[in-house]
Amino acid sequence: MKAQVAIVALGSLFLFPCLAGDLEEGVKFYERKDYAKAAIVFERAAARGSVDAQRRLGFMYYHVEGVAQDNPRAVALFRKAAEAGDIQSASNLGMMFEFGMGAAQDEALAASWYRTAAELGDPGSQFRVSVLYYQGQGVARDRIEATKWWTLAMSHGREWAERIRPSVESAEAKLTSDELAEGRRRAAEWLKAHDSKK
Repeated sequence: MKAQVAIVALGSLFLFPCLAGDLEEGVKFYERKDYAKAAIVFERAAARGSVDAQRRLGFMYYHVEGVAQDNPRAVALFRKAAEAGDIQSASNLGMMFEFGMGAAQDEALAASWYRTAAELGDPGSQFRVSVLYYQGQGVARDRIEATKWWTLAMSHGREWAERIRPSVESAEAKLTSDELAEGRRRAAEWLKAHDSKK
């Protein structure tokens, strides 16, 4: 048993520098706009489990950078990275399922992936989830949950708040004071729970 652990530990010493090296090399190629070489290197790192490489390669397949456009491949790469906790990949999946880009349009899956990214703290996804709850798109209509999520999105600083303020104010004008109070209470509770995890 100890021998197996030692072999795994020794193997990881060689794997992690290789992952980091591939990723750094891929970023350098990408910054030089040598997308074909970047794709090759990211592919190698993604196959070895690099979440960053999976996300970057997904973008390249979506944006046709050094590879042929392959939205289903982009979705698969984003899914793998999102399942490993990558916020941006989860948000990308929400968008791709919402608009049917590389996957069949599926409002429920879009809402689920946006919610995953929102729970991880992505302000764009938090706002998008608020809209989905407000409209009942892919989720049951829930104006209190909508309030919670747009309140959280607005808590990410002045720039975010100013960007979404007109939409939020328009929606809030249609809610009752009880709905607003409960949504804001839930947002405060969420923030408290997530601050304690830091």
